[in-house]
Parts: sequence; C-alpha cells; structure tokens
Amino acid sequence: MTFPFLATGDVSTAFLILLRVSAMLMFLPILGHQLVPSQVKIGLIGLISMLLFPIVHSTVPEIPSSPVAFSLIAGQEILIGAMLALLAQLIFAAVQLAGQIMSYQMGMAIANVFNPLTSTQIAVVGQFAVILSMLMWLATGGHHAFLMAIADSFTILPIGHAWSFTGWQALNDAAANMFILGLRLAAPVLLLLFFTYVALGLLSRAVPQIQIFFVSFPLTIGLGLLVYALSMPVFLALMNDGFKGLFLRIPQFLHILAGA
Repeated sequence: MTFPFLATGDVSTAFLILLRVSAMLMFLPILGHQLVPSQVKIGLIGLISMLLFPIVHSTVPEIPSSPVAFSLIAGQEILIGAMLALLAQLIFAAVQLAGQIMSYQMGMAIANVFNPLTSTQIAVVGQFAVILSMLMWLATGGHHAFLMAIADSFTILPIGHAWSFTGWQALNDAAANMFILGLRLAAPVLLLLFFTYVALGLLSRAVPQIQIFFVSFPLTIGLGLLVYALSMPVFLALMNDGFKGLFLRIPQFLHILAGA
C-alpha cells in the first residue's frame, strides 16, 4: 500500500518541514506556552514553514511513499524539533530547580504560586527566578537562536538523514548540566543558610531556653532573601551565559546528531 500523492514530493516535503517547525515551537519556552493564542502559534508555524520550503525543497532527497517509511521519517522530524526545544527547557528547569531549593532552605516551601511556564505550583522564590529567566531569555535573544537553528537544522541534519547515537549522549550531558547550573545558581543562598543552621544548632545547645524553631523562620527567610538580592548580578550573569551559549550549543548538537 502506498500514498500516490506523496510521490510528487512537494506535499510530503512541506508536511515534514511543518512537523519539525511545529514540534520545536510548541515545546519552546514562552512561544509554546498555552497562554499564547493558538492563532498566533499556527500563524507563526505556517509562516516559518513557508519561508523555509523554497530553501529546503532542493536539498531534500527522494521521500519514500510507503506509509511505514514515511511515518518513521515524520516521527524523526517531530523528535528533532522537540529535542531542539528541550535544550532551552533544560535551562529554565535549572532556574526552577534553583528557586525550589532556595525556597525550601529558607522555609518557604508552603508558599506556592502558579507557574505560567509549566502550569504547575512553584515556590515564590522559584516563581521570581522563572520570571527573571523569561525576561533574560527575551533580552539575550534566545528565541532568535532557535529561529536560526531551525533553519540551519535542515542543512546540517536534512530530512531523512540517519542519526548518530552520540547525539543522545550530548542530550544526556545537557540534562546533567541542568543540575550543575541549578546548584550554581542557588549556591550563595545555600552556603549562607548552611552556616546559619550550624550557628542556630550550636546556639540551641548552648542556650536551650531559646526557642530556636520560632527564631529560625524569620532569620532564615530574611537572610536568604538578602543574600539572593546581593547575588542577583551573579544570578543574571549565569543565566545570560546559559542563554547565549545556546547559539553555540545548538549547532554543535545538530552536528553531533548528524554524525559530523
């Protein structure tokens, strides 16, 4: 069984381009959020696909008309777009992780608010960090990096090109770096609160009459917010480096995935 209309190539090529572009934009931070109107997403996906079609069409090899083979290629295009968006989502996940850790250590784990980026409940400090990361994402032009990446991806990793297993290792390394970045972002607050809790423990042993449980809450929250404010330049610099590094990491990831 075959699909006769796929033999022309134009319709199938346009459909595959649409799949890769739509998968990336639907999973991309901010642009792919559910609060963005569907009309805007559909219009942006259609516009980018139409602009890419004349460029990509001449480089696409012959697409098989077999339903099974075409379905495999379509699934591959969806995965490529999703993996590109995942590289950005990992940075936002690191920021959210740092915010959650700082909130828990400060004793604000119960004070949760709605996170519009992930549609989940998140601690107040984590929400503030996520909003900062969203603003930094737009300020550094992170969305521009992915618009350029989706165009370059069809040259580096053409439609139907075989993948290299080392690409999955590169994705695993990016996921591991998420935890490293999260700890680096939260390190100043964690370090201060560690010594604060040690001092409170020694104080409770030296002066048992003091109600350390009631003293610790305002103290840890106040010191934590103070250190978080003082370390804000470092926090923003780390996020800036992470987002600007996407301009280099995305092409490298595509080359690794293509086996280059």
